[in-house]
Amino acid sequence: MRYCLDQGWEGYDPFDGLNSRLFQALPLFKNYKLFRMTFLQFNKRSPWNFRGILGIQKGKNPKGLGLFLLALLDLYKTYPRDDYIGLIEQFVQWLKEESSLGYSGYCWGYNFDWQSRAFFLPKRTPTVVNTSFIGRAFLRAYEVLGRKECLEISRSACDFILEDLNRKEDEKALCFSYSPLDKYFVHNATALASSLLAMTFEKTGEQRLVRMAKKSIEYVVVHQSVKGAWAYSEDAIAQKTGTDSFHTGFILESLKIYAESAHDDKYRENIQKGLAFYQENFFLRDGTPKYYYNKLFPIDIHSAAQAIVTLVQLKDYGANQSLYQRIVLWMIEHMQDKKGYFYYQKNKLFMNRIPYIRWSQAWVLHALAAYLLTHENKS
Repeated sequence: MRYCLDQGWEGYDPFDGLNSRLFQALPLFKNYKLFRMTFLQFNKRSPWNFRGILGIQKGKNPKGLGLFLLALLDLYKTYPRDDYIGLIEQFVQWLKEESSLGYSGYCWGYNFDWQSRAFFLPKRTPTVVNTSFIGRAFLRAYEVLGRKECLEISRSACDFILEDLNRKEDEKALCFSYSPLDKYFVHNATALASSLLAMTFEKTGEQRLVRMAKKSIEYVVVHQSVKGAWAYSEDAIAQKTGTDSFHTGFILESLKIYAESAHDDKYRENIQKGLAFYQENFFLRDGTPKYYYNKLFPIDIHSAAQAIVTLVQLKDYGANQSLYQRIVLWMIEHMQDKKGYFYYQKNKLFMNRIPYIRWSQAWVLHALAAYLLTHENKS
């Protein structure tokens, strides 16, 4: 936390390569998908940070701000200090200012252009993933601060999900698109949307929110494999992504949040089956997190952090307490620099030590704060 404060909560991101002033000055490159993907992946995968040379500036990442806010709210619940309240108020204000304009409700994107294999999103294009995490943070802020505005912002974010995103839908189930600009339907993104709709329903009592939450969680559950796993999505592009750790964690956490917020215990068996697959396939005995269930590398800080959050959340569903304690200790011992920040990835031949602000620091602070909230209050 001291490191993040010293940085002003700003930093680089693995996916910020297209913010390069050099790249933006070359229309022959920036207007073509292949060049955008190549340039972005070069910066993402390189263990050497060329961003200063390429004219990429540090910045505040909206999703990172939402994760920091979630962490601060947990820290305040664990250690109720006035300086945490001051920071919470600051992050609430920043996130209001960072919201993308021109949509049906509050929503958030990234502070960089982003090219995936499936689509291109210009800077500030809102996504369901960012909006769901940040909407959760505002609901939690409402609980701590008691400010009705925070609840209203979360409710407004539900309007973005329900009105602006594309859908794949039948009578029983629906899946939301990743952003308003694409028709790419992703399991973890839909699960996250469902969790926000259900959490907001719990506060407002609006039946439409819980109906849509149930339909979207039904889509996710229907596509769970016999073993308990989820593919990233169902199309050919997504099949190349595989079944990875932190997106599985998103789904399990979202299923649990839906079940508790909607008071619907129908999917307990699905959660338990998914949790069993997760715990048995994504970790080594010492707590080392695997990126994919069927191979070790890269060992990614996001996988470790989300694992802690997921397993803390699912303790009532059979999560292995010893496992997430081992993950915490492994992460601090192997991935934390003496300056305080956490590294990005460990590959087979090298460690990528670039201190990314959202992917690494925000996720770790969120994870450690969630862990402390459980264990300090228990003691």
